[in-house]
Amino acid sequence: MGFFDKFFPGINREPQKPSGIELELRRRLTVLASDEATQDAPQRYFLRWEGQVQGVGFRFTNTNLAQTRSLTGRVSNMEDGSVEMEIQGAPANILSHLEALHASYERMGTRFRLVDAQARAPLVNEDGFSPRY
Repeated sequence: MGFFDKFFPGINREPQKPSGIELELRRRLTVLASDEATQDAPQRYFLRWEGQVQGVGFRFTNTNLAQTRSLTGRVSNMEDGSVEMEIQGAPANILSHLEALHASYERMGTRFRLVDAQARAPLVNEDGFSPRY
């Protein structure tokens, strides 16, 4: 039994499969990132997550991951228990953000899924990524 297992017994650490919505978003971002005409063009998406997304540092994890990847936007807890996010940046950086987000929570067995993803018009003067309260 490992150190983690002593403190979190019975947690299923099997990797979570992305939702169909997230798979489609990843496919779209992969295409944009591989096309010379769009690989550096900022993209903006509205994302809504459900599952274990409140009380587990989800907003702050997203903020740290986004800042590391030079992404802009915001992330907020909603009254219904979901988390909403707007994220903007290069397609490869958004894709990397999604992959790192899942990797961050896999070990703890935290379950969440992307339930909505909508393309939005990029904002010109947005500065930074921040959690909202």
